[in-house]
Amino acid sequence: MIWRSHTGLAVRAMMRMDLSVIAFLMFTLLVVALTIDLAKWLPSVQARADTTQTPFAKTLLTYVAYRSIDIVTRLLTMACVAGGFVAALLRHQRLEDVVLSAVGAGPSLRLVAILLSGLLLGTIQWAGEAWLRPIAVAAQVQENLGDYGQRYHNTDTGTQWLVQEHIALHGTLIRGPDMHLTNVRLFGGVDTPELTHLLHAESLHPGPRPGLWTFTNATLWHLNSNRPTEQLATLTTPLPFDAMRLRWFGIDAYYMPTAVARHIATLPHAPNASDAATAVAVRRAAPVLPGIFLLLGISLASLATGPRRLSPFRLLALAAVAYLCVVSVKTFWALGIHAVLPPAAAATLPAFFALAVATLIQLHHAGKLRDILPILHKRHP
Repeated sequence: MIWRSHTGLAVRAMMRMDLSVIAFLMFTLLVVALTIDLAKWLPSVQARADTTQTPFAKTLLTYVAYRSIDIVTRLLTMACVAGGFVAALLRHQRLEDVVLSAVGAGPSLRLVAILLSGLLLGTIQWAGEAWLRPIAVAAQVQENLGDYGQRYHNTDTGTQWLVQEHIALHGTLIRGPDMHLTNVRLFGGVDTPELTHLLHAESLHPGPRPGLWTFTNATLWHLNSNRPTEQLATLTTPLPFDAMRLRWFGIDAYYMPTAVARHIATLPHAPNASDAATAVAVRRAAPVLPGIFLLLGISLASLATGPRRLSPFRLLALAAVAYLCVVSVKTFWALGIHAVLPPAAAATLPAFFALAVATLIQLHHAGKLRDILPILHKRHP
């Protein structure tokens, strides 16, 4: 009987209200974001259609689909907190909460509706973060569309220095599936007073097994011995550089596939290891974020609903608090990316804070906070 009451008409009506408001706000944010994006990148879409001799409408719809995946993934959390806020105000204006209270329905019905909606929205958020957005971004890069195409389509990253252990490598890095380096100079013994050897090669490619690399058209000088200079058509040797990291060189970790980000996060000397570890931690936390921020939006809105009328100034203040909570998520993620905070803390602290605020507000409305505070006061005089 309890299960039926918690999955009945009232709970389904609350879910419909929450999801419909969130969907409307998400659609509004999506239209605004796409309008701003197309105002800048529509000429590049037209140029791409002309280059590939593809109908402009098809190229445009493809680009809009890719960008929509990225935008929804970025803004779904904001739509959840705003949608919960607006849905709570609409329910208050329609007196739905008064009707349910009059028939003896407790707050557990509302919490079940939030939980079920959060599970659905969390699945969408996780799919976007861990699967759909990396695919959409990779497709834009491959087709040279929009901002991502401009930033990452050119695989020539210029001259780079790679230093690890006792070796320094200098060359032009070409990232991507056919990752390699050209005009390569390798300096051995950089951790000693004198260099041990110097090698110049036309190119350097990943070898037949992980950890092995192949130089082509190489010249090798032995600097601390009497061995003669060697001219080698190919030279395969182990080097302490990770091919996968170089393949994704210069690309932000939250655009990488999860397997790639997880691999780079385990590399001991990778400069973007914290970026990759934060991306992995964010994807693990993604399923719970929409539900927590939906609960936060609903809880904050309840503070502005009095028995007779709404308080507009309080509404504005609470809406600002909700917005700051959403912004804090991205701020903490940035701290994790730059290794200021541990990745797990950067990904979860904003969610824990939002959940704590929402829980305190719910306890206040249930009348439980007045019972808890005297107990805490006795324990900590």
